[in-house]
Amino acid sequence: MHRVKLRPIKGGGEVPLCSLAFLFLGLFSSGCGGGNHSPVSSPVASAEAPPFNTGAGEGSLVGTPTVLTYAAATTSTQAGLDSFYSQTICPSELTPQNCATNQASLDTADFGNFNLAANPIGDNSLGIKQVDAVKIDYTAINIDQSAVTVSGGIAIPHVASAQLKGLILYFHGTTTQRTNVPSNFAAIGPDSTYTDGTLLAAVWASQGYVVVMPDYIGLGDDTGHTHPYVVYPGQNAQSGLAMVKAARALLTESYQVNGLLPLYITGYSEGGAYALEAGHLMQNNAGYASQLNVQLKKVAPLSGFFDLSGTGLAYLFYNISDSDNPWHSLDPDTTSEASKPFLTAYLILSFAQYSGISPTSMLANAFYATNDYCLDTLSANLTDIYFTDTQFPDYDAAVLGAAGCQAVETGWGAQPTNYSNAITPLLTPAYAVALMQKDTRNILYQQVVSADTYQFVPKFPVILVSLDQDSVVTRVNSDVAFAYFELQNAGGPYQEKLVSNSNFFILDIYGYGAEVDHTTELPFLSVLLLNQFNSTQ
Repeated sequence: MHRVKLRPIKGGGEVPLCSLAFLFLGLFSSGCGGGNHSPVSSPVASAEAPPFNTGAGEGSLVGTPTVLTYAAATTSTQAGLDSFYSQTICPSELTPQNCATNQASLDTADFGNFNLAANPIGDNSLGIKQVDAVKIDYTAINIDQSAVTVSGGIAIPHVASAQLKGLILYFHGTTTQRTNVPSNFAAIGPDSTYTDGTLLAAVWASQGYVVVMPDYIGLGDDTGHTHPYVVYPGQNAQSGLAMVKAARALLTESYQVNGLLPLYITGYSEGGAYALEAGHLMQNNAGYASQLNVQLKKVAPLSGFFDLSGTGLAYLFYNISDSDNPWHSLDPDTTSEASKPFLTAYLILSFAQYSGISPTSMLANAFYATNDYCLDTLSANLTDIYFTDTQFPDYDAAVLGAAGCQAVETGWGAQPTNYSNAITPLLTPAYAVALMQKDTRNILYQQVVSADTYQFVPKFPVILVSLDQDSVVTRVNSDVAFAYFELQNAGGPYQEKLVSNSNFFILDIYGYGAEVDHTTELPFLSVLLLNQFNSTQ
């Protein structure tokens, strides 16, 4: 049995961290150590460089794809993508009033008047009856330039190639659970397991798009490597573009799709930053478009962490609360607070694995060295928990709980006279000071700065989409990126779209209707993104 202990909260009482699990399944579902290390930059730097390492097989299909075929429409004998989507946004436990609000908000201009009463998925305008959910393995290049075999999912509608609207490259949100990835397509039934792959097959592929969804290095089928989390956007963006290359080979060989396709790039949370970076790579090197046989039409990140060195660090080191909330958080005292140890540990542990710097030089020992009070495993430290332990169902929840419990061991969030959820005690004093003071000599800070993805001038249309209030990835990221684009190119093809949380309702951890927040937004805002793709043909 895996135990996750209760975490004390302000005002008395306890909140079981495991009960917060679903809130975090889609986290961005975020003067020491100098040496001779240098930050890892984007893998493509100039228009002359080849976009892919063909000698190492980058973007090549590996093995035999597996295929699951979904019906678009539900029949008396078979559940379809239409019922899967309806049950996702209107589960039976949700009140009729909340469900009606969800449906009415989708049936608006911003969401392309997606009228569920007309069954736009099962009775779609292209007459698509089936969607293939294909899992592939392909070759990507890791940070050390070694070739690795990784996985991903592709949703392919059964429609004539001439009717395809285009190809969507989607980068998913944060997870430590290797099976919580888009390629883990689920059969549709009363107890369907939610995955991004099944959702986007329903919302995007049923409408005529091929959807390409990388699982990332270190996740999915790749169990031998650490996921290069968040401070390595170039490598994750590159692996996504390599998957498009593999997908184009599959489309040619098995679906007779050969022609030029419009390309739309999007991503959610962690993946939002990778989406913007992928567009930047393509802008810097025309070889991507020619080799992939695509024309980039729009980049539309959802709730992305674009400003890691500015907004990201400032948010993590801030004692956010209901009464002191400059970050536009919907739930600062629970969701924002609980996410901080999980995200901080993931960022630093991944960096430690790839930089060669010991995690104990960056993380406080009471945070890093685990004990069975927080998680009943044989794990000695957080590195084991995040990257090497045997995983089990709801593993993300266990990691979230362990990180939060270990954080309390440092005095974080539990000081009765000086309460603070700032991450300062989770770090060694030298690293905490270096990050807070933005010490450019510090190798971790250098890498964080190199992970900012918005500091360029896009020549392609960009729309930055986020909730008005977000408890995990503050919408300030979108504000900063949009302001930067406008400053560099006033009147450029840029938009920022903020969506009111009260437009949509989900079930909270107690079974009551609650406004949508960061980790529950994708089923709703994927329809807004669909409208953006449809209106940019």
